[in-house]
Amino acid sequence: MPTKKKNSSSTRKPTGGAGKKSSSSSGVSAIASAQLKQLRKTVDQLKSRLEKEASARTAASTVIAEAKKAREALMGQMKTLRDEGSRLAKELKRALGDADKREAARRQAVDKLGELRAELAHRTEELKRKSEELARLAMDSAGRAKDIIMSERAATSVSAPPTTETESVSAETLQQEESPRESSIERELHPERKN
Repeated sequence: MPTKKKNSSSTRKPTGGAGKKSSSSSGVSAIASAQLKQLRKTVDQLKSRLEKEASARTAASTVIAEAKKAREALMGQMKTLRDEGSRLAKELKRALGDADKREAARRQAVDKLGELRAELAHRTEELKRKSEELARLAMDSAGRAKDIIMSERAATSVSAPPTTETESVSAETLQQEESPRESSIERELHPERKN
């Protein structure tokens, strides 16, 4: 509050004191009114700030609740994705195992096929060799038969009695020609034949 200044003159006017009193009281009321306005303004500002903070807290609570819901939904999706990933990993592992088994079976089949081809080539070569040997034996037999026939004709045309040695050789040779013994090759090619 402003302080009153004392008048330097010692003389006071009786009417002047009432005027000063009314002016000082109006000054005090003006100051009080100004302070009241200032207080009201401050109260309004505080109310506005409180309302803003309350709405901010409400918004924050809403955001927190939404964030919790979103987090729970995300956790559920992550669990689902984790389960799906685990299932897919198992299926992939099983598929890779099946692929490995199929690859092993394929390699085994290729190896077996190679063995069979080698065996077939070996058997074909052996058959060719035996066929050549049989052809040679057949030609030898035909030559011996021809020689025997020619020697018998020569012997009959000379009319000489055959010697014992010639007869035994001729008989043995004829017997071989009439029923030749099968070689080991013939027995292998024709196991159904019996001696």
